[in-house]
Amino acid sequence: MTTAILNTSFAILISLIAITAHGADIGAEFQVVDSSELKWMPVPSGMGAQFAVVRGDPSTTGVYVIRVRFPAGVMDTPHFHSTDRHVTVIEGIWYAGVGTRFDPDKAQEITAGGYMFHPAGAAHWDGARGDEDAVVQIIGNGPVLSEQANHDEPMWVRVHE
Repeated sequence: MTTAILNTSFAILISLIAITAHGADIGAEFQVVDSSELKWMPVPSGMGAQFAVVRGDPSTTGVYVIRVRFPAGVMDTPHFHSTDRHVTVIEGIWYAGVGTRFDPDKAQEITAGGYMFHPAGAAHWDGARGDEDAVVQIIGNGPVLSEQANHDEPMWVRVHE
């Protein structure tokens, strides 16, 4: 009996939400960005890596959404960010490791749809270790600063041709 009451209550709630959503004006605050509208720019010294700002600005206060395209065989070395970041793999296979010791063979494989949380100040490294490009989407709160964990290492490396 209790299950039937809960199911009925849930159905009524969903109906009310649907009616409310159907009658609501979407308004000017919503934004749709088609992937063909993204303006891909080279990452400085990124060995072919590119980024696109989807929404916001990582250098100013507020939420931002960016995408980064890693060419096959290109990874970045240990670094950290000043704020938390949420990373979702959009295309390809992305490889990531944590800590200040860069070891591509120990990177965890994360496939399209997978997610990784980067806590502020935590060293990590990542990229497209495999034979295909990888695209990730990163969401965070700005302003964000990035810093190399090992200042004597290059920021970007090619792990294979």
